Amino acid sequence: MEDSAIRFSGRPERVFISVDERTGRSTLSFAPTGVGAPLIREGDASGEAAMVTARAIVAKYDGCVIVGPHFHASRPPGSPTGRRRR
Repeated sequence: MEDSAIRFSGRPERVFISVDERTGRSTLSFAPTGVGAPLIREGDASGEAAMVTARAIVAKYDGCVIVGPHFHASRPPGSPTGRRRR
């Protein structure tokens, strides 16, 4: 996705970057809620493509800050969810 194709319904204050190490997918989400739809980048296990996009957004909107990247590993499909036994 090209950075110029990103559309906001308002002014973003924060750009959050989350990277799933298991799938290699990064997600950019924005605050306040509803200002823009989350952007997902496939094949970005290091979060570098997300950071490039986030830096471009921050350069356009004065006062906007980057939070992250935060790295996590999602559960594999079909893994137990940790339900309690009674």
